[in-house]
Amino acid sequence: MLEEYLDGILQELLVSPAVSSFKVLRQEAGDESGFIRIKCILPNGDILEFALYLIVHKNKIHIETYSFHRQTSDGELVKRWDNVAHHKEIKTFPHHIHLSDGKVVDSGPMTLGKVLMDIEKTISVDVE
Repeated sequence: MLEEYLDGILQELLVSPAVSSFKVLRQEAGDESGFIRIKCILPNGDILEFALYLIVHKNKIHIETYSFHRQTSDGELVKRWDNVAHHKEIKTFPHHIHLSDGKVVDSGPMTLGKVLMDIEKTISVDVE
């Protein structure tokens, strides 16, 4: 079950116009939990690195924790979406976004698909 889910993530990256290339840094899948960490190069040279910790509960896969970190090629933060429980003042706690100006703002739960759509809106990509 988790192996198929992780394979789906790789397929999503392969077909996304927001991703030029990617490398799986770590991938684990057990019966009840899994983890994946991937580094992507975007068409404009930015880097998206993300990690997902997954659990299986009642035969459904849930994203327990996530972090999607986008930065420029020279290491400047563009945006980071995560659900680390460290900003209790945010209405959407624990889900939030770190912006390049240092602000932390509300965010709903994020998925790879939502992040890729955000990236597609902010950079020029060739969509066939």
